[in-house]
Amino acid sequence: MSKQLQIYYSAVFGGLGGLASWWLVGSVATQTWNIWVAAAFVGAGLGLGIGALVAAADGAMIKHKPQRALRDGMMGGVAGLVTGTLGMLVAQWLFLALLGGWLGRALSWMLLGLLIGLGDLLVHRRVQRAAYAGLGGLVGGLVGGLFYESLTQIFLAQAGVVQIVLSGIGLVLIGATIGGCIPLARQVFARAELHVVAGEQHGLVREVTDTATIGRYDGNDLYLPDAGVAWRHALVRRTDDGFTLTVLPNVDGLTQVAGVGLDPGAVRVLHHGDRIRIGGAELEFVAK
Repeated sequence: MSKQLQIYYSAVFGGLGGLASWWLVGSVATQTWNIWVAAAFVGAGLGLGIGALVAAADGAMIKHKPQRALRDGMMGGVAGLVTGTLGMLVAQWLFLALLGGWLGRALSWMLLGLLIGLGDLLVHRRVQRAAYAGLGGLVGGLVGGLFYESLTQIFLAQAGVVQIVLSGIGLVLIGATIGGCIPLARQVFARAELHVVAGEQHGLVREVTDTATIGRYDGNDLYLPDAGVAWRHALVRRTDDGFTLTVLPNVDGLTQVAGVGLDPGAVRVLHHGDRIRIGGAELEFVAK
């Protein structure tokens, strides 16, 4: 699957998360609640829906593993619930401190997107990956939030039903932009990529931020369900001098880099264009 399709699916799932959040938050009457309690509830709903669906996109559409999608979605939902609650409370404070307006609203949505993106840390436990996801979420929150506020201002004088529909459209836009910008940021700032050129995942492109695990287990960064691939087969790691590939201990299977066979535990420096043979799959290492 190409990088563009990965961004597309993440955006679609983010949009569905925004739609789910709209239904969840809109089904509860919060008009009479304390302003801070209402903000916390809205933030929790937005974070839960968008965080869960964006996290589930990889397992559902790229790895095609429903259990992985469910597992990642649950973890992403928990992370989104916590970060969304915190983000909306701080965003509400910012909005009031700045006396509302476009600046206050823009900063509010940016903060919410940033914290939802940083929730990736709970799902994948990679600091650098989460930092890129946070940056993508920040940009997505800004772009989606501006679209949302623009629609609100255009139809400000319309009836309440129109405002309800517009809020749904706005949250779908926010979810889609956050969902799309998170993988986009990782791909922009990644310093290398692994292209699957042969095997069951042919055509798949995976970015390498700091490390990338490779194997037949669907929790690996690069999931290869090919014959001869170990459960956890290899690790690509970024170093001060570039990237290396390490064959993990106790691996019983073919591993080659540029035609040279590697034993379990071996470490090999990777160069741009190197072909990597792992079991029945073949990859190309692309340095950026």
